Amino acid sequence: MVEYRQSPSGLKSATVYRKPLNVGLVAKICQVSKKTVLNWIYRDALKAFTTYGGHYRIWPGDLKDFIQKSGLDVPFNCVDERQTSFLIVDDDPIFAHFLKEAIYLEYPNSNVIITDDGYEALLLIGEKKPNVVLLDLRMPKIDGFQVLELLKARKKDAHMKIVVVSGYIDEDVRHKLANSVTDQVWEKGKSLNELRQSLKSLMNSAVPPKHVKKSLTSVN
Repeated sequence: MVEYRQSPSGLKSATVYRKPLNVGLVAKICQVSKKTVLNWIYRDALKAFTTYGGHYRIWPGDLKDFIQKSGLDVPFNCVDERQTSFLIVDDDPIFAHFLKEAIYLEYPNSNVIITDDGYEALLLIGEKKPNVVLLDLRMPKIDGFQVLELLKARKKDAHMKIVVVSGYIDEDVRHKLANSVTDQVWEKGKSLNELRQSLKSLMNSAVPPKHVKKSLTSVN
């Protein structure tokens, strides 16, 4: 049983939290130990994501929800600046904008970034930390397979979903992707409505923990 050290009711906090919080800061806010915060995360009671270095981070909005559901009497003010973001990596500008249109129809308030360069995609993933990466395999310079290998070596964020979208999917490709950080495989040729349904299915599915081996989902 977890014991909470509660602050006096009505205590106000002058700090307004906007960016992701580390475990130590969450422990300080909730007046508990770091071990307790980690236990909340392990039990999926408190939502968290991991950085490339394997450290947990918690969005202020998720902590606020947890505090309210848990009945903790601790002062916490936040503005949740999250916005669902998509990164499209494809050297075909027509298809890239087709994907962008499908995303905006389903998620009109989302942020969509397009690049035709695998190297730039890696930089954007590190800087922007998109929720979803839609990745083509055949590209100049660094191709999709190389991007996946580098993301695997970096230990990609657990909250980020990676979808390979390609017109060249055979058994050999599927075998390679099964051992990568890919969450789903989409074959090109979908209609706009089919893309929207695939997006909805993707966003409603949970990303499996990084220590659990997942089966590769194919959406045709």
